[in-house]
Amino acid sequence: MKRVIAPLIGVVIAALTLAGAANAIPEQGTPEFDAYMQALQRNGFNLTPDTAWRVAHQACVGGIPGFLGYELIAQGVIGPGAQQRLMNVAMQYACPVQ
Repeated sequence: MKRVIAPLIGVVIAALTLAGAANAIPEQGTPEFDAYMQALQRNGFNLTPDTAWRVAHQACVGGIPGFLGYELIAQGVIGPGAQQRLMNVAMQYACPVQ
């Protein structure tokens, strides 16, 4: 019986722990995401909504597998410190206050 209940409790605890991170980033189409997109544009970053969401996820929750760096370069985020400035804007406007 312990062999069944212990992993089940572990899964429930992990799900509850990760639920907060999953809801941390505003979804596309919400007023919060629109405000985030406007903040990006005010700071000189004109990204597509999908890329902006991935940047917010990277800044708030952690890494996303893939080629986010190449995608940012293709959208004009080039230069010394440009990606760090983008991450700072994303953390300021997309991440929830904790």
